[in-house]
Amino acid sequence: MARGRRVRFDLADIAQQAVGALILAGGLLIPGDIWIVAAGMSLAHAVVGVTLALGLTYVALYTAIERRDPTNERSVAGLPLRFCSTVGVAVGVSLVLVWLYALPLEEPRSTVEVVKAVLVATFFASLVAAVADAALE
Repeated sequence: MARGRRVRFDLADIAQQAVGALILAGGLLIPGDIWIVAAGMSLAHAVVGVTLALGLTYVALYTAIERRDPTNERSVAGLPLRFCSTVGVAVGVSLVLVWLYALPLEEPRSTVEVVKAVLVATFFASLVAAVADAALE
């Protein structure tokens, strides 16, 4: 790709990310195991996990495909649009699943536990969304 040329990013890319995130986030949030993990971890652990996921997501998006250069993409607050979209889709899918299925089903959970569960699901969903986006390039 010629240097300085903008990379096309469209609805098909977002759809690929959503499918990837939905496959994994649904499998994590609905069965209930993630709620056990979330209850046993601190909020700091969840934040560190998401930070790690963000780094790995960036690497998956921009090193797996050599022709993809983050400096040639439109940016949002200095971050490439594709990266922002991937993370936003992962968080959004996780939140929609929690709302749609009225999770957790077993017992009432605190807001902090719900946030931790969504963060853990987002950790994995963002990675799968990035892989789906890269694989279907």
